[in-house]
Amino acid sequence: MPAAPLRRVEPEEVAKVLTTFINASIMARGRPVQAHDDLEAAGVDSMALLKILLFIEGEFGFWMPDEDLVPENIESPLALANYICRRRNPS
Repeated sequence: MPAAPLRRVEPEEVAKVLTTFINASIMARGRPVQAHDDLEAAGVDSMALLKILLFIEGEFGFWMPDEDLVPENIESPLALANYICRRRNPS
């Protein structure tokens, strides 16, 4: 029996999941980030980024390869969400 196709996900939906995780697991209380916020400017360092990448692997089923860890893919929760959707959604 063939595997069921993955459900199409939208960037806004993914950004909300990522933002919720980042605010609950990484950011200091009272310093939440929004979907468009620059993660580096908000204080997300390399160790925090690794936590986010591990979350993405667990939640969305793939690891971001090193060559994809460029600013346009990781600068904000929405940038990460757009990357995830490009990887998950069929063309």
